[in-house]
Amino acid sequence: MTTLPLRIGIWLVSLKGGDIMVAIYVALIVAGRRTYESVPANLKPAVKSDLEAIGLSSKGTPQV
Repeated sequence: MTTLPLRIGIWLVSLKGGDIMVAIYVALIVAGRRTYESVPANLKPAVKSDLEAIGLSSKGTPQV
């Protein structure tokens, strides 16, 4: 089983140039500095998808 920091690191390495704002919002949510509700509407689907891809809910907490 991989650890959360490892999964986040692998995800960050796989990003493409256009995904940088999504990555920033994901990192801010994981760090507790922003909420999913504060993400701009046009980025919400991608942010939610990336959070789920690393095993987190839209609140940045591990999914059960």
